[in-house]
Amino acid sequence: MNEELKEKFKTEVEQADWDMLAPHHEKGAVFILGSGLDLLDVGVALAKDDSDQVKIWLDNKQLLKPSDKQVEDFTKNPYEKICKFLIIQPFVLVKLMD
Repeated sequence: MNEELKEKFKTEVEQADWDMLAPHHEKGAVFILGSGLDLLDVGVALAKDDSDQVKIWLDNKQLLKPSDKQVEDFTKNPYEKICKFLIIQPFVLVKLMD
């Protein structure tokens, strides 16, 4: 089941700029993944309602809402592609590009 979800989610991952993400951020739906997390793995955990794993990531600050400083930086170039994203309703998972 996990591999099937991963394959499905692979087709749904796209790149985004802040202009695309800002409305979701205003609703509190955007979460940024830490460097050690994989977008597809987090997507699967959310889709399967694996609240124990998600809680660990939140507690370890590996899954965070954008900070005020990040939002300020993102708004300087709102149309620059900054991340890959995956929507797992109602959340938008974001993996920043290096």
